Amino acid sequence: MLRSVFSSGEVRAGALSGLLTALSKPPLPFGPLAWVALVPMLVVLFSSRRQREGDPLRWRWLALSYGITCHLLELHWLILLGDASPLNPRWMLPFLLILLTLYTTLPDFIVIGVLARIRGRHGNRAIWWLPAVWVLGEWARQFGDLGFPWLGLGTSQLRILPVLQLAGVFGELGVTLFVVWVNLLVALIWLRARGEFPRIGATVLARMWAPTTLLLLFSSVLVYGTSVMRDLDAPVPEEEQLVVGVVQANVNLHDKWNPARRDSTFVPYTRGTESVALEGARLTVWAETALTYDLPSRRPEYERLARLARETGSYILTGYVERQIDDEGKLESSNSVLLLGPDSSLHGNYRKMHLLAFGETMPFQSLIPALGRIDMGQAEWVPGTERTLFDVDGHRFAVMVCFESIFSRFARDAVAGGAALLVNVTNDGWFGDTIVPRQHGWMAAMRAAENRVPLVRVANNGISFVADPTGRVHGMTGLFTRESFAMAVTPRPGGSFYSRYGDGPLFLLLALASIFLLFVGRREDRGFVS
Repeated sequence: MLRSVFSSGEVRAGALSGLLTALSKPPLPFGPLAWVALVPMLVVLFSSRRQREGDPLRWRWLALSYGITCHLLELHWLILLGDASPLNPRWMLPFLLILLTLYTTLPDFIVIGVLARIRGRHGNRAIWWLPAVWVLGEWARQFGDLGFPWLGLGTSQLRILPVLQLAGVFGELGVTLFVVWVNLLVALIWLRARGEFPRIGATVLARMWAPTTLLLLFSSVLVYGTSVMRDLDAPVPEEEQLVVGVVQANVNLHDKWNPARRDSTFVPYTRGTESVALEGARLTVWAETALTYDLPSRRPEYERLARLARETGSYILTGYVERQIDDEGKLESSNSVLLLGPDSSLHGNYRKMHLLAFGETMPFQSLIPALGRIDMGQAEWVPGTERTLFDVDGHRFAVMVCFESIFSRFARDAVAGGAALLVNVTNDGWFGDTIVPRQHGWMAAMRAAENRVPLVRVANNGISFVADPTGRVHGMTGLFTRESFAMAVTPRPGGSFYSRYGDGPLFLLLALASIFLLFVGRREDRGFVS
């Protein structure tokens, strides 16, 4: 039985589509593969020959082979984590990889199941439901305690900058919609070439409508994207710019949390800050939990950092471990960020709001409090509840800590609330020398493109960079290297169309398209075989 399953067309097509999808995602430079990645799966799913011959569609195997292949390749790093990882014991990592792969496959399974059901009722007309159903499936990944929108299909276009500019209108999901439409049109061309998809009309134009639509789609997106990039790349006066210093100290994670080796953190950050100050940095950014203690409550350490800010004339933004006493007298800790000015005073504080499940908190404790007693090495931070807008010389910015950068809504809400610059601080060192710090970094660049504001990313051990409002990445550092640099950025108040209106316009378009499909579905469509 297993032999017949693994040799079936559904499994082969699903696995091939999953492989192509995974290869199209960053940090790999094969983004154009995404334009055809879904085609093998779509050809099997919407083949009219199989319907005529009564060959049943084993859509479950199609969905599972696609999802498992794709997400297993994207998440394989879980079994490569070293001793610095908070996920312990290590023998659990293969099981965690299997569970996370199946969890991330679930939306794919539902999407393909819905399309298969529509196909059963309406035949090949079901292919027109693909864009709406696929986008809704990706949108649903971000919610809940286990929300995990890791490497959506739209991230495949991060290196293809003209296409990426769609994110400023419809967000990452809008880029996903473009990729799905390209796959749909290529699949239609393939099906028609095999004689499986019925003709629509007899004229040359009607026979060529799919290639023509594909050409028009690409040309319009490329023209639009190029125009947007030209506007965003236009030079601006120096007085509108802010020079930001990036300090990647590359502190050993074991030393970082050892109180006896506190200088192993402070000294390299100090030297990096002094270096970027010579390049004119007005805002200097340190990584997530660069300081592993509650800075405001430790006067000697506070004075030491304040003196550095005064001597360099720079605002210093640093991650630290905030301690506070709750209403019941218990000590709580938060993953926080503060801004210390050259005047030695604090200029704002932000507590991370979205915690990483299993790494920073045990999920579903609000439903089952006893889960909090399970120890898998998680930090059990207390989440913040409010977004903070920091200000340096009139330039307002917001901070995303680590995992928050993969969620569109955090960046969008910040820019809609007045942020003209985004800062992402993280500590990806516990992932080790794997692909995940690079994946994580590239996903942060999407937030710049969505909101058309600059983004500064600083990681303790890498990857650090500056992304301009087009999503173009500058100064990307290596992994486990000690580097610092300063770069002038142009904060852009107001953000983009997407910053102001969010996912609403995209879902309105999808809703109108769905209403049209429902209307057409009630009438006989002789252009399709069902």
